[in-house]
Amino acid sequence: MSRPELTGHASLFYNEKEARKYNSSSRMIGVQREITERAIELLRLPEDRPCFVLDVGCGSGLSGQVLEEKGHVWVGCDVSRDMIDVANERIERNREIAESRVAGKKDNGDQMEEDGDDDGSSSSQELASTGDLMHHDMGTGLPFRPATFDACISISALQWLCYANSKGQVPKKRLTRFFSSLYQVLRRGARAVLQFYPGKSLISMLSFL
Repeated sequence: MSRPELTGHASLFYNEKEARKYNSSSRMIGVQREITERAIELLRLPEDRPCFVLDVGCGSGLSGQVLEEKGHVWVGCDVSRDMIDVANERIERNREIAESRVAGKKDNGDQMEEDGDDDGSSSSQELASTGDLMHHDMGTGLPFRPATFDACISISALQWLCYANSKGQVPKKRLTRFFSSLYQVLRRGARAVLQFYPGKSLISMLSFL
């Protein structure tokens, strides 16, 4: 089976059918979760507060869901519009569930406040942690202000930058733009964990950075 990045542009490979297939595969979901959990471990994020995390090549939002479960706020970008649409559907479902939970807690709020058991912070965090998404090609650079994010993860996306899938694309320039902008948007001391599937072209291109 050929590698997906060899078949053409990611936005064409991950069409609506492929995006929904990816998001419904228990095997893919399990692999994505395992890799994301390991990536988060390597980020060494503080445990006493939520962090603002960038997910590059966020796909259908599977990695973002793991970030949410760990209490972090995230922003995702992906070149596939269909992947973004699937991710938005999941986020909207989660947001509705979170709002229902918050409403239920509010109904019991007076009693909980009297007992001193809840200050409402967990409800606010539950709503805030759902991600915002952007349809964007990471090879053109990351369009965020300097020092915006506490950390960055990227799961199975970097290898797509190593191939010219349209006229005028130069893989080395795209990689340079990506890494230069990544450095800019991370806060001082922040970490980035990028998981990818290496090939000869990627290894040789990364060696010049």
